[in-house]
Amino acid sequence: MDATAFGCVKGGYVLPGFFSFRAVVLLMALFVCLQSACRANQIWEFVDKDGVTHIGNVPPSANSRALIWLNRVPPASELKSKERGVSALQLPGYDDAKLHLEEAAAAQSLDPAFVIAVAAAESAFNVRAVSRKGALGLMQVMPATAERYGVAARPSSGGEHAAMEPKVNAQIGTRYLADLLRMFDGDKELALAAYNAGEGAVIKYGRRIPPYPETQQYVEKVMRFYRGLLR
Repeated sequence: MDATAFGCVKGGYVLPGFFSFRAVVLLMALFVCLQSACRANQIWEFVDKDGVTHIGNVPPSANSRALIWLNRVPPASELKSKERGVSALQLPGYDDAKLHLEEAAAAQSLDPAFVIAVAAAESAFNVRAVSRKGALGLMQVMPATAERYGVAARPSSGGEHAAMEPKVNAQIGTRYLADLLRMFDGDKELALAAYNAGEGAVIKYGRRIPPYPETQQYVEKVMRFYRGLLR
């Protein structure tokens, strides 16, 4: 039996005449361990039908519905030598969101490519996206952040928050991003870390990216989109 049948194992073979029940159990255990080790080095990200971005080392079920696959996130050591993943320009909704994001960026004197990269990472340009934590719309603005910039929930028959409007959402997210860039002396990566984890977390860790896997992966993802847009 060719041992390549066991996923990551390469080379070698097992003679059928020496196959025993115990050997089968041991080989199956080895198979599971090796498969886990292989997956540990592969981080996948995808956007589900509700516009929520998921990041993890286990790909979603093939039965999952309405998935927008983004890419396998390479380790940080690979990012400088090999850029992977789709361009922000290839994501559904880009054309519709582009004008709102560019106008909001211009109003805050920000690089539009940077703002677009944030929106790509936050919602994949899904203006209807609502996260489990309650982040809203194109730039995944939290209701508390919206209120900070004077946009409160708007009573309506549908009960929809005013920040769900793409233009308003882009304005709030971009104003917050501009404030974070000023707070961290123009350091894009620190501003991104604060956008994801909160400015308090960045300050707590000595004005460095907090040691949170989600935040570190988020910063890498946005910067990857940003570099792609600058090409």
